[in-house]
Amino acid sequence: MAKIYEKSSGGVVYRRNNNKIEILLLKWKNSKQIEEYVIPKWHIEDGEIAKVSAIREINEETWLKVEDLEVIKFITKINYTFKAGYLENTPLIDKDVYLFLVKYKWNDDPIVQKEERFIWYEWILIDEIKNIDLRFDLNWIISKNRTYFI
Repeated sequence: MAKIYEKSSGGVVYRRNNNKIEILLLKWKNSKQIEEYVIPKWHIEDGEIAKVSAIREINEETWLKVEDLEVIKFITKINYTFKAGYLENTPLIDKDVYLFLVKYKWNDDPIVQKEERFIWYEWILIDEIKNIDLRFDLNWIISKNRTYFI
């Protein structure tokens, strides 16, 4: 079985709304047409650094303006492996994902890219993230970085 290495970058995007912190989650249909929540992220382009890629991807997936997005800090690198049944010969994908904490400094609503299988978005109160099913433990990531949500 072929193995492919991929690098992605994205962000835990948050905003302050009426003195409450909200996290942006996108609702997406995966390759099996199952709806799931994700954070904005995708591939790092050749020669691009992870921090720049994170902002570019957030902008491309949500249409939030780049000038309204501020990287607060690098959070973590997550690694996972999966079978890509949607690709020819079902290769094994070994993926590194670089995550950044990104403050959204405006109040425009995101515009999801339906051609990329995004369905909708939700701003979830930070304390409600623990009730959302994600592929990785976003609640743990938030709890370890809570003091940086400024």
